[in-house]
Amino acid sequence: MDFQHFAPRIDKIPKRSRKDTVKIMYWNMIRDCFTISTWLAIGAVIQGLLVVFVRPTYAVAPAALILLYKLSRTILQSFGLLHNPYMDDVIMGKFSAQHGDAAGNAPTEGAQNQIAVIKLASRSNHPMGIFGPGYKQIGDFFSAMIENLTEDEDSGFLGSSSYLCNGERLTANSIATCCYFRTVEDVHRFAHSPLHREAWDWWNNITASHPHLSIMHEMYNAPAKGWENIYVNNHRTGIAVAANIYKPVIINGKEYQPITNAARGPLATQKGRLRQPKLSAGKGDLEKQESANVEY
Repeated sequence: MDFQHFAPRIDKIPKRSRKDTVKIMYWNMIRDCFTISTWLAIGAVIQGLLVVFVRPTYAVAPAALILLYKLSRTILQSFGLLHNPYMDDVIMGKFSAQHGDAAGNAPTEGAQNQIAVIKLASRSNHPMGIFGPGYKQIGDFFSAMIENLTEDEDSGFLGSSSYLCNGERLTANSIATCCYFRTVEDVHRFAHSPLHREAWDWWNNITASHPHLSIMHEMYNAPAKGWENIYVNNHRTGIAVAANIYKPVIINGKEYQPITNAARGPLATQKGRLRQPKLSAGKGDLEKQESANVEY
């Protein structure tokens, strides 16, 4: 299999630091703390206080101008008259993430290397949500562990992707993170690292006094030829964004993101990505070969 068309080049993909990711997560968690009615009530109180100090005509002006500005931007973006920032991180075309080995060598086949995935999640069931006792410490421990894994090139850590589980309840939902490792042994080594042991000891000491805190994990081991992924006109998420923080694959002395054109060739179908040509549902392939509509 020819994987010489990795794209885009690593220096052309805007990188997001862990600090930026944590900042985005924090503000989304704040938004998740309150229902829409609570946010509207907060806004109404602020608006009411403003009326105390200025004439009603002037008091309503800031909110009206902000709404007019946002509505105008949305309309102009919808008609293509203004730049749409939501497309900034979208990779047009059909692509698949195929990570290389520990030395950065590019794979020559789909799902060539095994992957271990561990999903970690936490939730605060306190009336104060994430501001309840103990939840900040969980976040601090987790951030420190991710930072340690990222800095240690021998950890086998491929990266992580975080999610707000907003289908559980209206507010104070779980925060889940999928961490990708090269092997189960790497996950086991992480679980027995000094920092994780410190976090686990802390947890065992506070569970009786903090029953409102919830944590969980799930772990899966996917052998070679046992995993696949596909993205179409999509941003990098899951393993595709996880691979972004690890060392890139090296082809002819140049560094590339482990993201490859899947519009044509073996990666264009699930059978090809799994390297299982006999795999069939009896009705043919849903995915078809197509010409690439993006320059890789």
